[in-house]
Formats: sequence, structure tokens, C-alpha cells
Amino acid sequence: MWSKECAMDVYYKWREETDPQGFKLEMQKKIEEADAYARRNKIMKPKKMMDDQIFWNIISLLDWSKEDEEEIVDAAIKELATFTAWKIRHFEETLSYKLFLLDTEEHAREIGEYCFSPQDQHFSPDFFLYARCAVVARGKEVFEDILSNPLKMLKDTEFEILLSLSSEAYHLKMGKEFEYESGCSYETFSNKEGWSNTL
Repeated sequence: MWSKECAMDVYYKWREETDPQGFKLEMQKKIEEADAYARRNKIMKPKKMMDDQIFWNIISLLDWSKEDEEEIVDAAIKELATFTAWKIRHFEETLSYKLFLLDTEEHAREIGEYCFSPQDQHFSPDFFLYARCAVVARGKEVFEDILSNPLKMLKDTEFEILLSLSSEAYHLKMGKEFEYESGCSYETFSNKEGWSNTL
């Protein structure tokens, strides 16, 4: 008995033998499309996170009396580096989740000059991520206030360097690159519920 699946096997074998280069590129494209689809439809769920109070204690070490961003984060990086490698991963997971929670259309509409608008092409997903970093960097009270009230979103400000805390602390601790994939992506548009009216 011949089936459709069998026919596809024969077709793929024929393509592989008659046009190996084209077949390889076609298969690579299919794999990339499948991966992209899986990422778009992945249910975001945080992994093991750091105790909230410890997380905010580390964030509170950001020294806003300094002007240079690297100096602002220096004490926080050194403190985080005193934790185990796993605790550094838990910090990264907690940071990612808090940024994920702020990833909503309502918050994106309130970031100032380059705010989100369906008609405006000036919105930068990267800048919105860095703007969310600025909110977390300002501490627990500011974060919780803005999370519950998007109208209070900080305007025209960003703090991209916050994203490097875990990797810098891990490198200081272990002497090697930090490799970790969080359960919730902090990339803009990852929070499907937060963008349900747009995506």
C-alpha cells in the first residue's frame, strides 16, 4: 500500500540526488521556519527564580551618584559574583521575568518620544527593552508602581547595561562566558498576553 508519506520520502530522496545543494538549502529553510514558529508560540513560564528580596537587594546596590554606567553597576556585579553559579542564573531568570511582565502594549505607549503606535514607524523594540531595564533598575517600588500603572512608565530613558549584570558577575565568578536561556524571554513582543490587541 502506497501512502502520501511514502510519496514524500521518494520525492525528498529524488531531490537530494538530483539537486543536493538546493535540497539542503530548502531543508535548512524549513527547519528555521519551524524553529521560528515554535519560538513565537512557546508558552512562556519562568524557571527557578531568586528570592525576590535578595534580587531587589542586589538592584539596590546600583549607585546613581556615579555618572558612568559601568561604575553604577559595579557594586551590584561584585555582590552578585559572591553567589553560586546557580544563584546567578536564578538572578537572570528573575530579571528576565520582571522585564517580561513589563512587555505590554500599554507600557510601550508610554515611553516618551519613541512610544509604540500602530501608525508610527519610529518604535524600536530594542529601545523599549532598554526602557523596561530602566524601570527595574530603579527598584522594587518603582517597578511595582509602573507595572500596575503603565501611565507612570519612565519617559525617554533607558538602562541597557542592566542586561549584562548576570554575564559580568558569572565571568567574574567562573572566568568564562555566561550561557543561559531563561524560561521567559525579555525580548519585546514575547509577552503575547501583553500584546494581545496587536499581535
